[in-house]
Amino acid sequence: MKKQILFLLGTFLALYACRNDSPSLIGTWTVDKVNVQFDERRSTPELVKQIGEMEKQNTIVIGPDSLLTFNNLEGETQGRMRLSKDGTMTCDGTVFGLWEEGRIITRTDSPLGEILVTYRKK
Repeated sequence: MKKQILFLLGTFLALYACRNDSPSLIGTWTVDKVNVQFDERRSTPELVKQIGEMEKQNTIVIGPDSLLTFNNLEGETQGRMRLSKDGTMTCDGTVFGLWEEGRIITRTDSPLGEILVTYRKK
């Protein structure tokens, strides 16, 4: 009986030591913050506001099978997501964003400047 208790205690400690404390990417992610950095000579404050409002509609859904679904006003895009050790997220081999401190950060470059969107898990 004593050996069984020690075995169970040892098994529990081993499983506890192997647990994953990092937050899961699986779930639905919504926009927390939008930072539009456009060239002031090539855009207007109204355009920057409109772009920011459009970006706030985006969502990311990551399934347990690593299927990433990105929804925006243009439609839905899906692909297989991979996370590298440095936090870079790729979707079907293309850089999608950065996983940093419980957030997903995407960056879009355009002729007018860049758009940084920060997502938090719902």
